[in-house]
Amino acid sequence: MFVTVASFLDPLEARIVHGRLTAEGIDAYLADEQQAINDWYMRQALGGVKIRVLREQAEEARALIAQLAQGALALENESADPMARDAAPIDSLSQRLAFLGLFTLGLPLPWRRRRQTGV
Repeated sequence: MFVTVASFLDPLEARIVHGRLTAEGIDAYLADEQQAINDWYMRQALGGVKIRVLREQAEEARALIAQLAQGALALENESADPMARDAAPIDSLSQRLAFLGLFTLGLPLPWRRRRQTGV
């Protein structure tokens, strides 16, 4: 017999929690997921997307969902700034002109770098 252990208005959030429960070996499924996606305006009336697990695994699932909500399963080495990445700098003039054309005209410009031949 399956019981509901959690309900989410966002189907994506429910899918993430479902994936974590499945990864931990808990037999779970999502109820009303497709209807919440198709009839998005009725999500609250439906009660959201419900995560259902076997009655024997309900307490374990609730404990894991509580840990997820508290952030206990977050990775240790996450940086404080999610936008901090090692981005490659714009090197050449042609790349700069292409980016300028992209932002001003809304179209990318097909610039090619010509190779210089040795004399």
